[in-house]
Amino acid sequence: MTRTTPAQRIFRHRTAYLLTPQAYETALTLLADAAIAAGPIAMVIGIAGGGKRPAKEFATRLGVPVCHVEARHNTSDALYAQATGTVTVTVSDGFPATLGGRVLLVDDICGTGATFAAVAEVLAPRLAPDARVDTVALCRNVGSLLRPTWWA
Repeated sequence: MTRTTPAQRIFRHRTAYLLTPQAYETALTLLADAAIAAGPIAMVIGIAGGGKRPAKEFATRLGVPVCHVEARHNTSDALYAQATGTVTVTVSDGFPATLGGRVLLVDDICGTGATFAAVAEVLAPRLAPDARVDTVALCRNVGSLLRPTWWA
């Protein structure tokens, strides 16, 4: 499935944001604590590539299963590349047919919100009536149209 959303990331062109190991660990702890405080979590879904590692670490901390979806966007990984808004989402064959309870959808960066929106749209038909999807990002660009449930 491909979804296109017009969006603009905002860059200040001062320096590239570098997440140090200590800042990464602190962000994971704060985000996991916030997610836990909001109630039971049934599963964590990581958006590959950048969301895969934090999703696995959240799932380990929370003691819940983890799975992943592929989301392809931006034509380049170059610094200051503007987002296209076009996101192609692929769900693997082994992905659960039904998602119930509270699910954490995790990515490293919420640049415009297009990736979270596209993945949520693809997952919607799999959601049980009791399901709720909360979004988690390690960081959020101020130009994002979407505000994740939690970001550091």
